Amino acid sequence: MKNLSKIIIALTLGIWLLSATAAYGQAILPKPKTLSGPSEEQQALYRTAGGSTTGGYGVTVIIPFVTMFSIGFAGTMAFVSLVYGGVLYVSTFGDETQTGKAKKIIMWGLIGLVITMFSYAFVSIILKLKIG
Repeated sequence: MKNLSKIIIALTLGIWLLSATAAYGQAILPKPKTLSGPSEEQQALYRTAGGSTTGGYGVTVIIPFVTMFSIGFAGTMAFVSLVYGGVLYVSTFGDETQTGKAKKIIMWGLIGLVITMFSYAFVSIILKLKIG
């Protein structure tokens, strides 16, 4: 059994490394004009001049990226807790304490998902108003 888990881990890491090198080898495509966000010229300005006229690189790029990444991570953790609670609920076989524990995990997972959805909407609206 230990050998099987080592083989699965090795295959997973190998596939991950191959996909990462393939992703880095892709050509950068120009941004369509219909998408929001900084244009190619603004991005070049960010790289060379270190800022923009609308408040600096950190305000327009780094802070929204970190915020959206954190919201995505929280949403992922809420979804994982929902899956864990569902598996625990199905596998309790009628044990009342485990069923109660699973219901609490599912409830808090749903609350976390709702909070992350509202926070994503709130941050998206603020970014649209601020950055445009």
